[in-house]
Amino acid sequence: MDAELFKKVVPHQCLGSIWSRRNRPDNKHLAPTVWATIAQFNAVASCIITTCLGNPSMTAQDRAMVVDHWIRVAKILGNFCSLHAILTALQSVSIHHLKRTWDNVSRSSPRINLPPW
Repeated sequence: MDAELFKKVVPHQCLGSIWSRRNRPDNKHLAPTVWATIAQFNAVASCIITTCLGNPSMTAQDRAMVVDHWIRVAKILGNFCSLHAILTALQSVSIHHLKRTWDNVSRSSPRINLPPW
């Protein structure tokens, strides 16, 4: 789904001359393809954060299993947009600071290597 939205992005909508005017009330229609891509990215990140933190009865071990699952999903997808959304969620302040959770994440989880750019 991310890839399909990304393919639909109209390059000129990413230009600063258009994108910088996006916050004005009368310009909500500007750059709809960029807005759709951002909304999808935010929805994926929000879903991941919710699965990790949404149930207050989860233990650190439970959360670690969920984090481990998302790491494996990111590795399997091989899609930069989805990978970036997953990593952004896992690196969010609310998840990043869960020391006991990260201590329980399997060391055999696939390592995600981002391109050097």
